[in-house]
Amino acid sequence: MKRRLAGAAWRERRYSYLALGGGAVMALAGPPTDLLVAVPVGLMALAVALEAAPRPRRAAWLAWLWATAAGLVGLRFVPSVVELFTPLGLAGGLAGWAALASAQALAWAAAAWLLAAWRERWALPTWLAFALMVLLASSLPGVFVWTPAGLLALRPSLLQLAELIGERGVSAVVAAAAALLGRPLARWLAGRPQSRRGWASALVGCSLGGGLEGHGRWRLEQLEPAWVAAPRLRIGLVQGAVEAKLRWEPSAREQVLRRLRTLTLEAERAGVALTVWPEAAYPYPLPYAERRLPPGRRSVLGQGVRGPVLFGYLGSTPVGSYNAATLVTPSGLLQPPQAKLELLLFGETLPFGAWLPVQVRNVFYRAGGLLPGETVELLSEQAARMGVLNCYEDTLPSVGRRLAAHAPNLLVNLTNDAWFVGTQEPELHLRLSIPRAIETRRDLVRAVNLGVPAHVDFLGRVQARGAAHRRDVLVVSPALNETSPTLYTRAGDVPTWSALLLLALGHGLHRRRQRAHGITAPDL
Repeated sequence: MKRRLAGAAWRERRYSYLALGGGAVMALAGPPTDLLVAVPVGLMALAVALEAAPRPRRAAWLAWLWATAAGLVGLRFVPSVVELFTPLGLAGGLAGWAALASAQALAWAAAAWLLAAWRERWALPTWLAFALMVLLASSLPGVFVWTPAGLLALRPSLLQLAELIGERGVSAVVAAAAALLGRPLARWLAGRPQSRRGWASALVGCSLGGGLEGHGRWRLEQLEPAWVAAPRLRIGLVQGAVEAKLRWEPSAREQVLRRLRTLTLEAERAGVALTVWPEAAYPYPLPYAERRLPPGRRSVLGQGVRGPVLFGYLGSTPVGSYNAATLVTPSGLLQPPQAKLELLLFGETLPFGAWLPVQVRNVFYRAGGLLPGETVELLSEQAARMGVLNCYEDTLPSVGRRLAAHAPNLLVNLTNDAWFVGTQEPELHLRLSIPRAIETRRDLVRAVNLGVPAHVDFLGRVQARGAAHRRDVLVVSPALNETSPTLYTRAGDVPTWSALLLLALGHGLHRRRQRAHGITAPDL
């Protein structure tokens, strides 16, 4: 009797264990393990678990378990950051880590609930329902945004389809392949005998993954000559290695600026046409509408520095501040700034923060209540027209598309990862930025303070990377690509959603007609 009860308990809980294990495995695709096969394995575990949970509430629970486990492993740097930079201590850091992981998992739970309800109504095949669920979950907002495809960015050949369907679309394709691969496992866990149809589904899943890789290799070979022949701009990416707490000390401003100038002078001696400083690198307050730098010891120029220099700064206004970037010419003139378009939730902004008093916003951001930018301003130097992605904007497909719509020929990311020194976050940040280069077919250069400065070409390959924790200048020569906007730049996720929804509608109508005639068809 006890054995029977234990067996029944195991059967009831095995899919919960599968979801938890699959989520933890999924996160191993990130640094420092870089186990890319963990992406299809983790997704397969979730697809199998969800197939055994046709009811929406159960599906939401399993998806939440999976995403929470993935978040706990992937965001394991959070406790140390909270302990180091807040008065909450390690206990508060652990609580915040658990709360953040579980809160971010709600997007996956909501997507699973909706798709389980729809699958029950329309009798969708597992692979199609799962692809739709992953697409929806990847499209919902979060604090730390990630997708399955983003974790695969170390292998650019798997992401080349992103120029057509974006990072989220590639995630849906990988999800469909993983669900098909999991059919034999699903039958085994359900105690059903294996069938030819199950093995055929697994073969289709392998073919789908192989097709993604084959297309990517073909596309890389096709575009390589265009990247080699493109005009270039020689750029120096400054790694000031300014400690997080030092950056906010008024008494350290002169020291910080002197350090940045020294590195800029080093870059100019190396023959660069432009020097780029990281996010909020300029240490003095500067009015947002200012069009000329203050002279003297507060100037970016001087002490041998000629310019031009593209730099991040905090632009103040009577109602708040902008996290912005601008370019100073050798004459000291400032180009119209590009303010950060998407602010970090709770780190830089509050929901409906634009309507709240600045005193309330100050509680959540030490430099003052930040305001989001409203327009796109390209910064220019010689033949380069640069779209600036500020901070974590390089992980957001929507911001990349918004900039690309204004026809830049180069993307520039300014970031400060000083809060995450000694963790895997800077490497993960670089990884998740790579799809922006492929989606827009524009080279991406990243100037990062205490992170990973890098040059990613428009094929998604990391051409150069700098020191993460040492004062240095990384000299790169990115391509200035003038090709027409990609399909993803023009249409976003609409083609992917349209294709999957049409497949779902067609399949649902077909199954209803079969049922009306008393015909049953097994699910793939």
